[in-house]
Amino acid sequence: MGESRNEAMTAINPLLRFFMGLMNLIYPNTNTKAVAMPITTTDSAYVINSIPNNQDSVVREIAYDTGTVSTTSNNSEGSSTITNTIPKTNKSSPKKKNYDIPLTDASAQAKSIRLITGHTAETLPKGTFELTIQHRFGELNSGAENLYGIDNLNSMRIGFDYALGNRFTVGVGRSSMRATYNSYMKWRLWGNPQSKFSLTYLADAALDGRESSAWGVDPFFYSHRLAYTHQLIAAFQLGEKLVIGVSPTIVHFNLVDQTGYSNDIPAIQGYLRRSFGKKMAFTAEGSYVPQGIVTNPIKTLPTVGFGFEYFTPRHAFQISLTNSRSLNEPYFLITDATSTSFSNFCLGFNLVRRW
Repeated sequence: MGESRNEAMTAINPLLRFFMGLMNLIYPNTNTKAVAMPITTTDSAYVINSIPNNQDSVVREIAYDTGTVSTTSNNSEGSSTITNTIPKTNKSSPKKKNYDIPLTDASAQAKSIRLITGHTAETLPKGTFELTIQHRFGELNSGAENLYGIDNLNSMRIGFDYALGNRFTVGVGRSSMRATYNSYMKWRLWGNPQSKFSLTYLADAALDGRESSAWGVDPFFYSHRLAYTHQLIAAFQLGEKLVIGVSPTIVHFNLVDQTGYSNDIPAIQGYLRRSFGKKMAFTAEGSYVPQGIVTNPIKTLPTVGFGFEYFTPRHAFQISLTNSRSLNEPYFLITDATSTSFSNFCLGFNLVRRW
């Protein structure tokens, strides 16, 4: 008897489910309609509550400050909670400063890492690369037949510079005068391209690549070829267009000309840039070896130069008149003889391309 009743209920159950579903379509349960709850806003999160139009009740909580989504489902079989994590969005987080901007938009002190011959306090933006080609032509007194020195070439240097970080730049180069190879590093100790004051440390190593027979020294050691330069470059930006820099310097030579001469020689270098608009600037540069401090009276007159710059977003064109012939720090600062007579100045031209 019991088995017959169970078989009858098994046959009736599908009909009951169909009938209940039909009645639910005709007379829907108002308690299960979708109810949109207001969005609750606080200083740290948004909480959204909603109930969809089905028989299960679902509550979602989205907390944007923690990046967490919690979903609770209630149905006839029980309840369950599912928690998912979404990426946190922090709209108030500061953006990283972009140092790699067009040269035409850069501040007066950030236009170039070199001025006429020497370095400025500027370093390259992280990941950028520069190619620099520098020329020094003949003296102005060579006459019109040599186009006042342009037909002659005193020296040329090609250099490659790369920024390992916004504050750290390295470079290598090769100069035709003395067949010199050099490498350097620049580390900005203080400031940034928009600062009114910057302080940068420069360390340069130069190798004189001439044949050993040209030295006239016996015995000759490879270490004789090396010279080292250390500079502390301080730059002051006065207003928006004027930059003044000063660089206390020490140069070390492994080999000097005479016994009793000092291997370590101090010098002082300075520069000036006056911008006119975004694309043009006038420049000046000079260095001097103080007399009477050490016994190495090779150079008694200053190295000076003045020039004009023109910028595009990724190029710098620098034209100058200078009494410097060499393009490497130990030589144009210390050893190269100079003349302050304007007829002995030479035309200089630097081409810089940044990527």
